[in-house]
Amino acid sequence: MNLRLARYIDRWVGFTICFALWLAARVYGVLTGRQTVPPLLATTPADPADRAVAPRRVLAIKFYGLGNIAMILPTLHALRQGDPDTRIDFLTLPGNVSLLRRSGLVSDVLTVEVSSFASFVRSAMALAHRLRRTGYDSVLDFEQFMKLSGILAFWTGARSRVGFNTEGQARGWLYTHRVAYADTDHMADIFMRTALPSSRAILPAPRVRLDVEAEARAQVLAKLGIGTDELVVTMHVGTGPNYDKIALKRWDVERFAAVADELASRHGARIVFTGVGAEEASLVDEALRGMRLRERALSACDRISVLELVALLAVSRFVVSNDTSVMHLTGLVGTPVVAFFGPTEPRIYGPRGDDDLVFYKSLFCSPCLSNYNLKMSRCVNPVCMRAITVDEVLRGIASRFPETANADVSRAASL
Repeated sequence: MNLRLARYIDRWVGFTICFALWLAARVYGVLTGRQTVPPLLATTPADPADRAVAPRRVLAIKFYGLGNIAMILPTLHALRQGDPDTRIDFLTLPGNVSLLRRSGLVSDVLTVEVSSFASFVRSAMALAHRLRRTGYDSVLDFEQFMKLSGILAFWTGARSRVGFNTEGQARGWLYTHRVAYADTDHMADIFMRTALPSSRAILPAPRVRLDVEAEARAQVLAKLGIGTDELVVTMHVGTGPNYDKIALKRWDVERFAAVADELASRHGARIVFTGVGAEEASLVDEALRGMRLRERALSACDRISVLELVALLAVSRFVVSNDTSVMHLTGLVGTPVVAFFGPTEPRIYGPRGDDDLVFYKSLFCSPCLSNYNLKMSRCVNPVCMRAITVDEVLRGIASRFPETANADVSRAASL
C-alpha cells in the first residue's frame, strides 16, 4: 500500500467519517438523553474533576513505528502498575507484535494488514467485528494525527475513549477525553499524558528496560559469526518508510562507512549494519562497498528478527543510528546510542540515557517534520544532517567512550 497516499486518504476521508459519526452520536444523545461525545469544539471537560473510568479492559492503539511502541511502553507499565489486573490489548501493525509480547505488558496483540488495499479492507472488517464484541471499557489512542484510530476507538463502544486533540488535525471529535497535543516534552512523556484522565500517569515517564538473556546474546553473535570477545558496534543507516522526496533524516551513507572504517582500524571493532527491506539493504551494501576494511563489517539486513535485533543491540558497545526505531530499541536494553538529528528534534524524540551522544545542529529551519504536518516536509536539501561531519562524530565518540580514544583523536567532542 502507498503509505503516503494512505495518509492523505486518512486525512480527508477520515475527516468526513469522523464528523458524520460525531453528528450521529450527538443526535442519538439528544434523543436518549445520554451523550457519548462532547460538543464539537470542546477542548476542556465540562467538570475539571471529570475522570475517565478506571481502566480494567483496555484497548491501546498505535499503528506505525516500532520506535513509537518503545516510547509507549512506559505508559503501559503505568497502567499496569495502577492495577495489576488491568487487561491491555494492543492494536498495531504486524511488525510490532514481537516487541509488545516480549515486554510482558500486554494481554493480546491485534493487527491490521497494510501490505495492500485489499488485505487492509479484509483485516479491517474482521477487526471491526472483534472490537465491537470484546467489551472494552477504555481505549487509549496513541496516534498523533491519524483519524482511522479514532474511528476504531469510537466503534468499540467503550465508555472512556482517550486520544490526542492535535491542533489542525480535526481528530479529537470522537473521544470522551481530548488530550491536548503539543511538542513540548519528550514523546514518552507526551504519550504518558493519555493516562492522565484515569489518574494512572507517572511523569516524567519512567524508563522501561528489557532484560536480554545471556543465551539470546550468544545466539545472535553465533548466527552472525561474531566472537563473544569482540568489540561490536552496530550501525543503522536507514530511516524506515520515507514519505518525502528524499530521506531527510538520513545521515550520508559514506559518512557511516568512514566512521565504521576508523572504528575497525583503530580498535578492531566488528561493525554490524542493520536494516529491513530492499531499500535499506541497498544502503547497507553501499556502506560496505565504501569501506576500506570491508572484512571487519557485515550486513544483518533481513537476517535477524526484531528480538534478535534487540539481543544484538544489547551486546553492542554502542549503536550509531539515525533517528529511527533502532535508536529507541537500543534505549530499552541500556546500550549507549550515537544518534543523528536534523529534521526532528532530540528534545522530543532523542535517546534518554546518560551515556548517549546526540548530534544536532539546531538550525533555524529545524525541525521541519512534525505531527502537525503528518511528518512530511517539502525540504529537498537537508543541510541540518549534512552539516554533521565525520571528524566531529569521531571526536565525540572518543570523548564519550574513552576506550576508543587514541593520540590521533581529540578528547574534546564537537557537537
